Amino acid sequence: MSLSDQHAAELSPETVVVAAGRPERAHDEPVNPPIVLSSTYFGTGSLGDGDRGYGRYANPTWDPFEDALAKLEGATLPGLLYASGLAAVSSALSLVPAGGVVVMPTHSYAGSLVMATELAEKGFLELRTVDITDTEAVKALISPEHGRKADLLWLESPTNPMLGIADIRALTDAAHAAGAIVVTDNTFSTPLVQQPLSLGSDVVLHSVTKYLAGHSDVVLGALVTSNPELRAALLHHRIIHGGIAGPFEAWLALRGLRTLALRIER
Repeated sequence: MSLSDQHAAELSPETVVVAAGRPERAHDEPVNPPIVLSSTYFGTGSLGDGDRGYGRYANPTWDPFEDALAKLEGATLPGLLYASGLAAVSSALSLVPAGGVVVMPTHSYAGSLVMATELAEKGFLELRTVDITDTEAVKALISPEHGRKADLLWLESPTNPMLGIADIRALTDAAHAAGAIVVTDNTFSTPLVQQPLSLGSDVVLHSVTKYLAGHSDVVLGALVTSNPELRAALLHHRIIHGGIAGPFEAWLALRGLRTLALRIER
């Protein structure tokens, strides 16, 4: 049988990385998921009707990794796999309303910061950068007292590459009090070290390219949330903007995930 959410909660993360995302156990059936190479599926093909329909909507090879990552992050909904970490960043930033305010670490991952900066220069959003290790300074930029309240707080802890540490719980509490969504880039910590959803974050982001896949042979990103409305918005963005993962890369990422606990330990 496959790893249920309840069963996963009873196992250590070191076991989950090995057991999650495997097919149902049956005689003579493989213990690893197959690679599915198809652009179309039999069905209605209507967007959002639950059918796979078309390869930009879904692929069975994505599902095992998305399921495994959700279990590791303690999410109640499957994750979403993207063509790259920055494709996931783009999808997460799409949650900001037109002209909305984003508070982001000064030492965010360069790609994230450049993307947010370019969106701000084009007038799509207002960007406020701050030393994420200064909790009170972050709270001040989130608060309506600073001007317009923040719509999205972008956390990264540790930051890449400066390794700044954010007080995730305190900052998510402050952001939610101001009505802001919180996205936390958990790439450097991995879910084996911290689980931002349990600390109040709404969405967790990973550059799967790095620790999760772990072998420098794939470029992928992922988002995880337990909020159905946010997940629906992120999925719609992935479908419409086409930032989808290749099945080979998804399969390799799941294979790489199997050794995550050993690699983190070493």
